[in-house]
Amino acid sequence: MAQYAPTVPRVDSSVYLVLCYDGEGSAAIRERELDGHLEYVEKHVDDYLVCGPLREPGESPLVGSFFLVAADSADAARDLVSADPYVKSGMYREVIVKAAVPAGGRLMGGVIWDSADAIRDKAS
Repeated sequence: MAQYAPTVPRVDSSVYLVLCYDGEGSAAIRERELDGHLEYVEKHVDDYLVCGPLREPGESPLVGSFFLVAADSADAARDLVSADPYVKSGMYREVIVKAAVPAGGRLMGGVIWDSADAIRDKAS
């Protein structure tokens, strides 16, 4: 067991972090597409581990969105996010997909390792 936090099971699927950065005119598009976007997220809530808006630290204007997606592949994660009305409308200037490993934190309820030795081979 980890020394300072409970050990929790790993997420049982591949996970992808999708970062979406706003383009020009995003505020008007966001306002226009908000209802459809929220409906889409609700319909696909089981595919998201967590998602939400992005802001610059200490600032209030939105600059994009993030999605932590459980999917079989990077293409499947991209396809899921690409069908969101925000993405379909062209609101984002850039969409980046990265493989991610949820390894610890409050939302997870702990950490996925028992000890440093147990994951040392995966840490580099």
